[in-house]
Amino acid sequence: MKIALEFKVSVIIPVYNAAAFVRQAVESALAQSETAEVILVEDNSPDNSLEVCQQLVQEYPRVRLFRHPNGENRGAGPSRNLGIEKSTQPFIAFLDADDFYLPGRFDHVKEVFASNPDCDGVYEAVGQYFEDEAGKARWLESDMAGIQETTIDEVIAPEDLYRTLTKGGHGHIHLNGLVIRREVLNRSGYMNESIADTLHEDTDFVLRLAAVGKLLPGNIHEPTSMRRVHAQNRVSAPRSPESIQRDRMRLRAATYGWVREHGTPEQRELAFRRLMRQWLSYPSKPSSGAALARLIRLPFSFPMALVEKDYWQECLDTLKALIRGK
Repeated sequence: MKIALEFKVSVIIPVYNAAAFVRQAVESALAQSETAEVILVEDNSPDNSLEVCQQLVQEYPRVRLFRHPNGENRGAGPSRNLGIEKSTQPFIAFLDADDFYLPGRFDHVKEVFASNPDCDGVYEAVGQYFEDEAGKARWLESDMAGIQETTIDEVIAPEDLYRTLTKGGHGHIHLNGLVIRREVLNRSGYMNESIADTLHEDTDFVLRLAAVGKLLPGNIHEPTSMRRVHAQNRVSAPRSPESIQRDRMRLRAATYGWVREHGTPEQRELAFRRLMRQWLSYPSKPSSGAALARLIRLPFSFPMALVEKDYWQECLDTLKALIRGK
């Protein structure tokens, strides 16, 4: 049985090229009475983010500032990991430096933790705030156009959450809307730094949390934090289809590799099926002949496919469809 802990939160904010926004992010976190500390990790920004962070440390005793060794630029995932290592509180929340919390950010969260002592994390809705027309236009041209809120669109039992997130179709969990109990990291691990350049290390992290932890919904219908959309957002920047596919495959391979070692047999099967589905989906849904050719190529990139029964079953089913002329 878990001991009830006072609900005090470390808010982790990785900072890169966010001099214009980081003050609002920090002050929105400090406005929450539950925030015991704000951990800034400045990631060798080309603008004056470091100076702004240093000023915030001088102004607010609850703000702490860290950098990577030798002032290196490491990316958001490694910066969050460093922030976690330096944090001191029993609960951990995340916030991007160009985003901000809304008043009452942790109101529902602390109620869920108080009512469920075995809860490992709580996720909530994150809204969009368009900073400028250029950012809005880029967002509408991206593959995220039409998304008004990042959330899970229905209540999902924690034992079904990994399956739901892996299969897709019910939304996403954004880190801005997530609060976790520190001790769950002993099971999930920190963020996978080997995929830090893909923009998907947060997705992999959430999947691992869902695989090993009990994650419950807080307020999934109304935003408790806002994601700022502006012209410099990396996530909505134009990218080639090849680049998108490559990064998604690296995500699926990383998650499959972790679940294969730490997850259940069902989770392993789900992760591999999702990897295989991603592989077969690019550049478009193939005919049976093209699908079989893609399946034959899969083990050359991911040799572990050869030990998965679902791989051989997919090959057999595709071959049968090809013989039938479909």
